[in-house]
Amino acid sequence: MKPLVNEFTWSVSRNSLFQECRRAYYYSYYGAWNGWDAAAPERTRRIYLLKNVKTLDMWGGTIVHDTIAEALRRYAAKAAPITAAELQAVARQKLRAGWLEAVNGEWRTSPKKTNLSDLYYGNGKTLPPEQTARIKEKIYDCLRAFAESALLKQIQAATYLAWKPVDKLDSFLLDETKVWCAIDFAYTDPAGMLRILDWKTGGENEESLQMQLACYAFFAGDKWRVKPENMRLYGVFLRDNARESEYTMTPEVMIEARAKMLQSAAEMRQCLRNPLANEPLTEEEFPCCGRARTCQRCNFREICPGVTAAPG
Repeated sequence: MKPLVNEFTWSVSRNSLFQECRRAYYYSYYGAWNGWDAAAPERTRRIYLLKNVKTLDMWGGTIVHDTIAEALRRYAAKAAPITAAELQAVARQKLRAGWLEAVNGEWRTSPKKTNLSDLYYGNGKTLPPEQTARIKEKIYDCLRAFAESALLKQIQAATYLAWKPVDKLDSFLLDETKVWCAIDFAYTDPAGMLRILDWKTGGENEESLQMQLACYAFFAGDKWRVKPENMRLYGVFLRDNARESEYTMTPEVMIEARAKMLQSAAEMRQCLRNPLANEPLTEEEFPCCGRARTCQRCNFREICPGVTAAPG
């Protein structure tokens, strides 16, 4: 097996972290590299562990996405019914299993196991009941909205042959830069239009979502040879009764998104000592953001010197 190589890539989430805090970006994409190896230096393993810490809302969003993806795959394989009760039962099992991983500290030896920041930076064992109740309610509401939506009926009415791979991480090249993305769901409707759907468990950020859907449009053009004018792209806001918000990929939108993606990649490469080897500048050359609100919810606040310096 070939050894893993830390190659330079781009993604919407990588760009978001780069714009938010350069030091956190360094930790996540360079400092944590190889931290899964028991033979790696202790600090590298610590950074990798912190990279995998999740907030309650992130954890809840992951459970919703995974539960929906699994249900759709089961439906494709054997037309298994998709009901709110069944989705919520699956989510309940995931909640219990993840909670046990977190409180038992299984992440200490397996960093990919559930590690909740509210516990990690708390007492490690308990959370206020209102916090856990809020996440459970959020998950259940999202899954109920999905199961009862008109959108699900439309998906089920399409033949499986019209479906694209469900929530599969894949990549494409944009001017020689590898771009990663994972489309939650896509299918071709009876009119021959490709519909791309992105499940959202939070609110609508139009700028961020437009960039994400533009990335999906580029992927669909590269992998599936579909032109933007033959696509319809939606953010589906599950907490808002699965409200669909359509984003039209006009030529102007695509040109602007392409320019932003390439500009972002260029700025990231400026932080490399050796771009061909994806070798970064030193840790100290990636500045801390110094924003208290950002620092107080950062995974890396345990090790970042900028946290104590942040006002507030």
